[in-house]
Amino acid sequence: MTGAMDLEQEVSAFLAICRTAALATVGGQGRPHGANVQYVSDGRWRLSWVSSAAAAHSEHLGERAACAATVYAHDDRPEMIHGVQLRGEAELVTGDERERVLDLYRGKYPFVAEEPYAAAIDKQGGYRLTPTWLRWIDNRRGFGFKVE
Repeated sequence: MTGAMDLEQEVSAFLAICRTAALATVGGQGRPHGANVQYVSDGRWRLSWVSSAAAAHSEHLGERAACAATVYAHDDRPEMIHGVQLRGEAELVTGDERERVLDLYRGKYPFVAEEPYAAAIDKQGGYRLTPTWLRWIDNRRGFGFKVE
C-alpha cells in the first residue's frame, strides 16, 4: 500500500491535471444546487475558480460558505473509478489573492487570455474552496478503496 506522503502527492497531482469539479451548494432557503466549475488547485487541495456573482452557486456561497465538490477521472470502467470528494467552506477572494487565483487559472487554461474570454474573466469573481474533509476513492487499488 502507498504511504501517506505518496498518497498526498497522488491526490495533489490528480487535482492538478483534472479540469472540472462538480460543486454543490445550498441556498438560504435550504435548496441544494449543483454546478460544474473549471478549477485550479494550489497544491494544498484548495480548489479555486471564477464565476459570475449572479450565478446561483455564487449567490449561495454569499449566504452560506459550506459546500462540497467532487473531481473524478472520466473512465466508465468500474475498476478504473478514482477521484476526490471534498467538503469545506468557500470564499470570495479579492485583491492580491484574486490575482494569484487568476494567474493559476490563466496558466491552466490558456484560452482565457483570448477574447471573448479575457474580458469576461476579468469581470468574474474568484472563489476558493478550502476543504475541511477529503476522501480519495481509487478502485484501481481494489474495489471500494478509499482514504479520508
